[in-house]
Amino acid sequence: MTTAADRPAQPGALLGIVGPTASGKTELAVAISRHLPVEVLVADSRQAYRGMDVGTASPDAAARAAVPHHLLDLVDPDEPFTVADWVRRARPLVGEIAARGRLPMLVGGTGLYVSALVDGHDYSGQAWSPERRAVLAEELHGNGLAPLVERLRHLAPEVAARTDLRNPRRVLRALERIEAGDRETPRAVPFAGPVALVALERPRDVLYLRIEERARRLFVADGLLDEVRELLRAGHGSELRPMSGHGYHEAITHLNGEIGLEEAIERTARRTRQYAKRQLTWFRRDPRVRWLVAGDRPADDPALVDEAVARLRAVLD
Repeated sequence: MTTAADRPAQPGALLGIVGPTASGKTELAVAISRHLPVEVLVADSRQAYRGMDVGTASPDAAARAAVPHHLLDLVDPDEPFTVADWVRRARPLVGEIAARGRLPMLVGGTGLYVSALVDGHDYSGQAWSPERRAVLAEELHGNGLAPLVERLRHLAPEVAARTDLRNPRRVLRALERIEAGDRETPRAVPFAGPVALVALERPRDVLYLRIEERARRLFVADGLLDEVRELLRAGHGSELRPMSGHGYHEAITHLNGEIGLEEAIERTARRTRQYAKRQLTWFRRDPRVRWLVAGDRPADDPALVDEAVARLRAVLD
């Protein structure tokens, strides 16, 4: 007897697993791939950079072997990369995957990327967004003004020359404009087909424990310090935006002898928790997201996977 899970999926739908970091999105995606013919579109601004797999918790070799992943390792850390650049690469992939009779599935926690592709927001000439401004403000608070000034000089020396570099507000505003991208951007076209988005809902203490365990694992077992050493040897300094992200800034500070290992781990966990709060705020205001009550279960728990598959399948039947 043919079941709904056995029937070929209709092309033209866009699926997604979204939500905060460390909630288990990648594990759930791999599990879902055993039930649905999906290919993953990675919607994570940090995982777009080459050589930064460990600190961004990019899908490992096993996950990439289990299901095709796209939009990983797109640019070097010293190359500007905006949401418009990501949409320009993502949009054709949606059609290509559907043409193969498979389903494109967004997986990631960068709400700006998800919204830009699904809703067709046009960010050309729009430097401001809550997410971008919050990230820059956090960098200013945590790292001071100097790294932001250096980034502005690196990205746009002509803009830096006419900016009051002693004024944090003016520096942040200039970076917002530059990082929003002044190049031609994709036309704002909402996705025309059905969309199904799911997220894993975990109690705050469970999510925070997962974040803390990941932070420790990155430094102690997964080789984050070695990865950062290689990036620094390749000339990717701390003034670059990707290198100021949670985990990387703390690793650099530790390697410079300014803080101990335990403090680096604790600071990374704290900044990651702050990032997770912003992600939760972003996705909870989207009524299309269906939150799956995960508790402390692993993301590939069979009952949880069945529920996710059923919710995603609902847009295909």
